[in-house]
Amino acid sequence: MVIVGAGPAGLAAGIAARKCGLRAVILEKGESAGPLPRGEGIHRYPLLDEVLGMDFWEKDCYRMDCSVVYHSPNDLHTTRKQGTRDIFFFEWRRLIERLVDSAQKAGVEIIYNAEVLGPIEGNDNSCRGLRYRFEQKDERLIYGKAVLACDGYNSVLGRHYGIDYRTINCPMVKCIADNTPVLSSSEPDLQFYLIGSGDLSYAPDIPPCVVYAFPIGGRKMELGLMLRMGKDAPKGVRIPDPKELMTVWGHLKKDYPGFSRYFQGAQIEYEYATAMSNARMVKEVVPARGIVLIGDSAGFVDPFGSSGIYSGIAMATFWVNLLAGGMRRGPGTFWGKKEIGNYLRSFRHSGICRHINKSYARVGIFEWYLYRYLRTAKHINRRWGMIKKLLSLA
Repeated sequence: MVIVGAGPAGLAAGIAARKCGLRAVILEKGESAGPLPRGEGIHRYPLLDEVLGMDFWEKDCYRMDCSVVYHSPNDLHTTRKQGTRDIFFFEWRRLIERLVDSAQKAGVEIIYNAEVLGPIEGNDNSCRGLRYRFEQKDERLIYGKAVLACDGYNSVLGRHYGIDYRTINCPMVKCIADNTPVLSSSEPDLQFYLIGSGDLSYAPDIPPCVVYAFPIGGRKMELGLMLRMGKDAPKGVRIPDPKELMTVWGHLKKDYPGFSRYFQGAQIEYEYATAMSNARMVKEVVPARGIVLIGDSAGFVDPFGSSGIYSGIAMATFWVNLLAGGMRRGPGTFWGKKEIGNYLRSFRHSGICRHINKSYARVGIFEWYLYRYLRTAKHINRRWGMIKKLLSLA
């Protein structure tokens, strides 16, 4: 198997392939695995124990219950939703180091500085391998029985096969701050501040958005801004470019009610504009014979959790096991039309796919009511009681 991207999904795919007795090669365009550093949070699942190790949770994570506090526009009202499971927060690099170590022990080959240029296509438009540029110099070819595109929210291969990531991605800002004035122990919950259409006087035409904050241990926190670009967001809104987004972020840090207090005297370690593919799922995760879009490249992200770590790892593991079974049945039936149909049916009926579909449906109901029906801070605050009821069902 040829895998694009050494993020969580790609590394998990390599580990799963080796467990199935397959050779796995990962092409990573960076000098090291994983994207830019950030904080993240996930629940604990048996699958994650397998790929990360049992001691990861206590050694490398900050543990708290999965409670979320929602703040209405201008922080006029709040409601707390009590979680039923612990959530573990950590710095991104710790997760990646664990996954790389597991992949190397399993015998996964990782080729760094390998920029994927596009697929090697057969006469039937199937994907038979990849063209890539090694160390920004020579172009090389690599062939495989299957290609897994785990290269994130702006996938080179996804774009090649016609995926318009502008309709899938939610622009966002990620930030990690140290020495925050709010201690994790005194405010351990995940905080969401909802902002409606036209609520920001300095940016009246940007889409509805949410700013968030959560602890990652000590006095460190991840904070951020995410535009909500789901299918039920208001039509005709203008998406700001990264520079404009950072300008809006600067205002929010300085004076947004409730949220700005996290930055008083804090030390910003880094902040940058990026995106997350959690507006909707890609319809065709097998865009051609021989290739599967995995995780963020397929919009396979839990839109409530706003995290693609577990969903990407679970999807990658599921598809590797599925394709490995096809390989064992012989090359003549591996990528036939009937077999692809069977693969897709199995995937759609899998537990993880049903969960993601339900999450998109639920967040769609919530965002329709919040951003299409109520729209503004005035109406959202006036109907906060109904919003509390909807959140209790999420």
